[in-house]
Amino acid sequence: MNMEFIITNASQLLVVVAVICTLISVITEFTKEIGILNRIPTSLQVLILSIIICVTAFFAYISYAKITFVWYYLVAVIFASFIVAIVCCKGWEYLITIWKRFYKPEDK
Repeated sequence: MNMEFIITNASQLLVVVAVICTLISVITEFTKEIGILNRIPTSLQVLILSIIICVTAFFAYISYAKITFVWYYLVAVIFASFIVAIVCCKGWEYLITIWKRFYKPEDK
């Protein structure tokens, strides 16, 4: 694998995450005061929406790309939906802060 391939796919992944985060934020903003949704915390609503939208997008993509479903892909998507929910609730800076806290590059 060359570096250009990795950078190209990483940038596409970031665009997909940004679009999903925007979609979740807009849906949450319009629905958080409706019915029973005003009784639950907004962060819980964001998490549930994130799981639903990420799993739906995953199944749509594997159907479109004709990729064989493997169970651990779904587990990875559910974990990724938690990251999307954190970005929606607290922003990119919070996620970067968590990453910097636990990822320490080795000194050379």
